[in-house]
Amino acid sequence: MEEVNLLFDSLESNISIKREELELSRNLWRKKKFKKGEYFNEYGNICKYLGFIISGVFRTYYIDDELLEERNIFLHSDNDFFTAFKSLVNQTPCLYYIQSLTDSDIIYIHIDDLERLYSMSKGWERIGRIIAENSFNKLLYRTESLLFLKPEERYLNFVAQYKVLCERIPQYHIASFLGLKNQSISRIKKRLRIE
Repeated sequence: MEEVNLLFDSLESNISIKREELELSRNLWRKKKFKKGEYFNEYGNICKYLGFIISGVFRTYYIDDELLEERNIFLHSDNDFFTAFKSLVNQTPCLYYIQSLTDSDIIYIHIDDLERLYSMSKGWERIGRIIAENSFNKLLYRTESLLFLKPEERYLNFVAQYKVLCERIPQYHIASFLGLKNQSISRIKKRLRIE
């Protein structure tokens, strides 16, 4: 499967791992196409898969019960691993949704297969650790951004880091991810054009 080769290339470029160790997983990955709006996992379901995005954009979000608004927690795009991490690791019901924002192609692996790989291979154990570290860093970056940066700084950092997403998804999804209203981003963009 060509998609698995893309995953292996991505892993080899970021992690010191032997190709033979990667090959242990080749037949364990499955391919899936998502239409815009389809769900990888939903609130209340136990997540059983780790996904890797070949092409497309997904969001992780929850519904604010008081405001009845969707709030984006994470945005995931090409070459990203994604999952409902707590649900996957603990095999407990998920507290949020993971939805495709564009037509998307992914490959995914079942948690049981992943755990077998961890026990068979130090390389896969390292991959699991790095995926967990990257997920933690994303969460920490987002939390610190919301706590310490002004709205304009959050927006400028997002554009610098995720310029491609600005062209692929509606502005209101970006606003939600940044903890802003859509109108606030419009005002920030207008102010930046003037300066």
